[in-house]
Amino acid sequence: MAYGREILHGTVQYVRENGPWTVFFEPRSMQDPAPPWLKDWDGDGIITTLYPQFSELIRQTGIPTIDLDDQEPRSGLPTVQSDQLAIGATAAAHLMERGFTRFGYFGYPQFEWSRLRLESFRRAVEAAGFVCEDYEPAHAVSWGHQMPAWEAEIERVARWIDGLPKPLGLMACNDFRGVQALDACRRADVAVPEEVAVIGVDDEILACELAQPSLSSVIPDCRRIGYEAARLLDGVLAGAPPPAATLHVPPLGIAVRQSSDVTAIADPIVADAMRFIREHACRGIRIEDVVGRAGVSRSTLHRRFRASTGGTIHDAIAGMRLDRVKRLLVETDLSLHAVAERVGVAHVEYLIAAFRKSTGATPGAFRRAHRDGASRATRARPQAGGRGPAD
Repeated sequence: MAYGREILHGTVQYVRENGPWTVFFEPRSMQDPAPPWLKDWDGDGIITTLYPQFSELIRQTGIPTIDLDDQEPRSGLPTVQSDQLAIGATAAAHLMERGFTRFGYFGYPQFEWSRLRLESFRRAVEAAGFVCEDYEPAHAVSWGHQMPAWEAEIERVARWIDGLPKPLGLMACNDFRGVQALDACRRADVAVPEEVAVIGVDDEILACELAQPSLSSVIPDCRRIGYEAARLLDGVLAGAPPPAATLHVPPLGIAVRQSSDVTAIADPIVADAMRFIREHACRGIRIEDVVGRAGVSRSTLHRRFRASTGGTIHDAIAGMRLDRVKRLLVETDLSLHAVAERVGVAHVEYLIAAFRKSTGATPGAFRRAHRDGASRATRARPQAGGRGPAD
């Protein structure tokens, strides 16, 4: 998974700066048994996640080991891991900044890292005077962190989400749980992000981008985890005493995507209108279409819209189209004519004029500037993803 790969990138960085090391790496899944070569391996040091199926064998080798695990019971070995409490607090702050006052948590109670994230998330929202509801799964999960009977469980999750007060800020313990939450919202016909804003953890980019809508996620600093693990191992091999305390690495921040890129809307009519606009803005809809969906008079919807969002229906339609244009310019090589077609604009000249009025730049200049900026950000900022071993 990307989480483990990013840890390895951090390890590689340390080796480049302080090597030479000869590194033996074998990709493994969390369900795999202990590798047969481990018992007689003559390496100098190990960086790994001490999963139960081979933790005792690693101990028996007597080889200095750095543990990346975040489960109880503690291994007693030098350990580097994500700061789970900081992750929960970061997600809570993100949702509260968007005006949410009702919260839920969708996790895995049998995993300590999930429980710690819940503890911190709940503590943060309760400190602000709010309440957090958490979901109790009916089924256990495997070491693969996948629900073994998700099709049976999803209806229960959908009912849970449907029964919570809205608008709701929902934290999922990781991105794959976040994708399941989005699935449950669709089953319950709950609008994301208008009624429920969802944020995951790990920034598993492919999963987050394939989700509909795309999933916001807390970004763990996995490269620092890998770097610090290599640094600790280097110290132990040089004779330094191992640290007594676990090193907790705080997250980098949040990758904000559509699932939480919203201001909480308490008015259900306006929330539904915003959902309609989000889903249809690029199909050439007009204000009359939104009014027809809302089932109230045009003047009533305008008044409620401005009270809830501070803007007009026209602003919302234009804003959704503009956001789509920006994404297409940065993320694709489509021509301006193709972009205009995909956002429901009949004439590319109108698109150029409207874009320049809103952004102060032509579409071409915007594409060049933001593609260059995205390349620099990718090189400068580590990206992290789902949970996996770093053996």
